[in-house]
Amino acid sequence: MGQALERPRQLLETGAISFLYRPRVEELAPDELSDVQRLLIVLEPEDDSVHRVIAIGRKRLPRAQRRERFWGYVDLVLYDRRDLQAALDSQIYGTKTRGLRHLPAAVPAAAGDYAIEWHDDHAHFIYNIHERRDDEVTRELELEREASYIVTVMNPDPLAWGLIEPPSLQQQLFDDLETHVTVPAPFPPRLQQRFGDRKYAQLDTPDWLDHPGAELVFIATES
Repeated sequence: MGQALERPRQLLETGAISFLYRPRVEELAPDELSDVQRLLIVLEPEDDSVHRVIAIGRKRLPRAQRRERFWGYVDLVLYDRRDLQAALDSQIYGTKTRGLRHLPAAVPAAAGDYAIEWHDDHAHFIYNIHERRDDEVTRELELEREASYIVTVMNPDPLAWGLIEPPSLQQQLFDDLETHVTVPAPFPPRLQQRFGDRKYAQLDTPDWLDHPGAELVFIATES
């Protein structure tokens, strides 16, 4: 019996990717991972039409060898690079008990390019790093130079999960600080109907990523 032919991959999107880490409040000189509040991924498609900021639930990306997965969500979708720079810059905010607090600017850790490809019945998110910051925090992030993930989108409809109301943002991974959107957030009908009664949908179009509050699951695979 002959070997089944592999289906060709369909390229859905390409562009520039950046990895940044946001130091904790008042941590002006972070020198280890415990000084970092969160890891951010910025996706900028080749046509420069949008700038997406994805917040990652853990401060290290999973490895294919460990068959790991990680959770994240689309935090910001911006259409002007100046707005992106403002969002990643340092912030000052007031508290009732501690007065003014300083949130340091996000620090660029690595940059490269990415592609989203459809293959058989799932999407692969692939990146290649070309530039990397040489500091201890970036080394502790353990960013691989090349990586591939299968990406699925979580259904925000609580009924799909047997719930009455959507669960709150996963507090063990994120605090309320610097959360710009409600998570999960509803999708427009044209996307929501793609779930049917399923808990997850495949990332079969980049349109999923253009909705702040979209929850994503990344599963590490071999390239």
